[in-house]
Amino acid sequence: MQREMFRPILAVVYTDGLAADRFLADLGYALRSEGLAVAGLVQLNSFERDPVKCDMAVEELFSATVLQLSEDRGREARGCRLDRFALTEAAALLISALSEKPDILVLNKFGKIEAEGAGLRDVIAMAIQTNVPVVVGVPFRNLDQWRIFAGDLADECPVDAVPVCNWLSLRNIRQDGEPLTGAIAKGGSAFAT
Repeated sequence: MQREMFRPILAVVYTDGLAADRFLADLGYALRSEGLAVAGLVQLNSFERDPVKCDMAVEELFSATVLQLSEDRGREARGCRLDRFALTEAAALLISALSEKPDILVLNKFGKIEAEGAGLRDVIAMAIQTNVPVVVGVPFRNLDQWRIFAGDLADECPVDAVPVCNWLSLRNIRQDGEPLTGAIAKGGSAFAT
């Protein structure tokens, strides 16, 4: 009997960034509540200072460390507000988490920095090298660059719990061999537990 080879990455492709952020955060928290060792970054959106530009804070799921990824460059500033030093700090946290062999890596975004060849690309590569499955959000605008980067290592799906749950269940990501239970296994529209 031939064993089917599974792709180690699931790209959740989206056009609505806020919906994808919430979806991936819910997924990461639900997996963690299932008792899985989850590494990754999920975005915590806040619109307190400016209703147009969100403050980009992320939580690293393995250590529960919250990092501010956006720079406050003043009201008139234009362009990318990403704090590259904070992104480097987040990458270091993720590399440390991956050295502990988590069950899964969940990343909120293959963003502009990754599409340009930097950012968390090395973290994704390390996860693959250490056999840690990856779920990553990919904005539609970065899909071509994502496909060049991931090659044939990634499956793709929309922001939808059913295909994500199916992908997870086929990979049996629990180290104890137990199936996923609760909201994850049901594949509802949200992963709330």
